[in-house]
Amino acid sequence: MKPNKGKTCTRERDYVYKFNAGNQHLVLTVPLKFPVQENISHLHGRLMLLHNLPCFIENDLKQSLNKFIEEETIKDYDREAEMALEAVKSGKVDINQLADTWAKAYKETMLEYAKPEETSWDEDFADVYHDLIHSPASEMLLNLEHNYFVSISELISERDVELKKLRERQGAEMDKVMQELGKSLTDQDVNSLAAQHFECQQDLENKWTNELKQSTAIQKQEYQEWVIKLHQDLKNPNNSSISDEIKVQPSQLRESVEGNGRIYEEQRLLEESFTIHLG
Repeated sequence: MKPNKGKTCTRERDYVYKFNAGNQHLVLTVPLKFPVQENISHLHGRLMLLHNLPCFIENDLKQSLNKFIEEETIKDYDREAEMALEAVKSGKVDINQLADTWAKAYKETMLEYAKPEETSWDEDFADVYHDLIHSPASEMLLNLEHNYFVSISELISERDVELKKLRERQGAEMDKVMQELGKSLTDQDVNSLAAQHFECQQDLENKWTNELKQSTAIQKQEYQEWVIKLHQDLKNPNNSSISDEIKVQPSQLRESVEGNGRIYEEQRLLEESFTIHLG
């Protein structure tokens, strides 16, 4: 904060330190002006040298000096605070003017030292996406999102087929084991096989989960980079190829939807497409 430019009321107090040296009882008295401006470590060092004090009291003297200065400083702050409150209560100080002064000082300090807020990548992308989705380029965005959705849907279908085959194979294995239960196999054999089946299912599910996450992350990065580049290109009035591409997009989108829309219409897979994470 900025230093206080008002008048500082100084008071002098005696610091008293008592100690024993052999059979002697000694007292060190040092006048100190408050508020103490000098570094306490430097003050402590000067006292040790000027008064030729014994080294065995060095640490205790420093602790005592620190404690004395801290306590007296707090007393001064409390006294000044009480005087300020009394001035407000008695009407000597306009409370509204005081509040305005504090608010101004706080605002100036915040402006001087506060770190300016920086817009995040997500916020920048959201603004760019908002501009494009409300522009003629929206058809291009929707077409690309649909293609990404189809790609993820195909992966999910492959996952479901593979999991179904695994469960069918495991079911057949378990049926064979159950037929031998009580003959050549025991309950322990059944439990062991069930544990193996569960572990295999977990491994396969984890494999597909990781693959879907990786594919979704790649799609998201590609999509964001493409959106940013498209936004930059559209700002360039000389880039006629982008305008021509935008004009062609609506018919392409309709063809894509007609060709692929029915296949995935009934699949409840949209929540696994990356597009819901774009915000």
